[in-house]
Amino acid sequence: MSKALPPVIKWSGSKRSVAAQLASLFPEYERYYEPFVGGGAMLPFRKVRQGYASDIMPELIQLWAVIRDEPQSAIEGYSMRWHARQRDGHRVYYEIRDHFNLTRDPIDFLFLSRTCVNGLIRFNKDGNFNNSLHHTRPGVAPETLGQVITMWSQAIQGVEFTNADYASALLNVTERDFVFLDPPYESTRGRYLQGSFLFDRFYSELDRLNRIGAKWMLTYDGQAGERRYDVGLPREIYKTKVDIYTGNSPFTRMMKQDIDMVTESVYLNYEPPNGLSCCSVQSALDFREMPVCLEV
Repeated sequence: MSKALPPVIKWSGSKRSVAAQLASLFPEYERYYEPFVGGGAMLPFRKVRQGYASDIMPELIQLWAVIRDEPQSAIEGYSMRWHARQRDGHRVYYEIRDHFNLTRDPIDFLFLSRTCVNGLIRFNKDGNFNNSLHHTRPGVAPETLGQVITMWSQAIQGVEFTNADYASALLNVTERDFVFLDPPYESTRGRYLQGSFLFDRFYSELDRLNRIGAKWMLTYDGQAGERRYDVGLPREIYKTKVDIYTGNSPFTRMMKQDIDMVTESVYLNYEPPNGLSCCSVQSALDFREMPVCLEV
């Protein structure tokens, strides 16, 4: 695949805009693992049919399973909710939100994600979805989302979805497998689910994967203008670090300040397959065209 699919689930931190660049760095492997699946932007780029995707959010995993196995059910369920919202007004959104918080219905979750303010998946301290309706936008039309759901259903055939934390999800990884990791960043943890992400525990898991010979790619920190977000990944854990251009900062654009160019750091525990080596960045256009290796 050379181009990312339109998003079926709105997800903060999605890798859709850089999915093709990231996929160009994938090694050869027999099985694909993604333990922080979120919006799943990388799934259509896996090189093999067999994949394992997981997340700690059960309703998200249930929704992915419905999209894979019962796409028409997802299409019809979203359409019914969307048309009720257009017909009966904003109260429908809040009725669906209340229903979701009681039942964790995955189609309720799909509807909320496509019609809430800025598409932000957000839960309160009690674990209830609490983002509001985006009053000035109707949400994606059912006809359009139906086409997207159909494309995604085809793209994720062969992927097993599991509600589990990353350590449990990776227990059966072997030296023949590849793991794509996109964990919550230091600046965003706790935004949509309560709880801590323990970095030392995560680093230990990366070390374990190294010891068994599995290959992994980690998208982690980055830079926006002069601001560097670096959580200090231990240098001995990875072999290569790549910075990729991901766009311009929406915050500085909104504030009408000088626009910050945003890059994201990508860490590999293997040598890039395309022979990428240390090089310098001459312009923002270079960032848009290719990943740039900063450390080997």
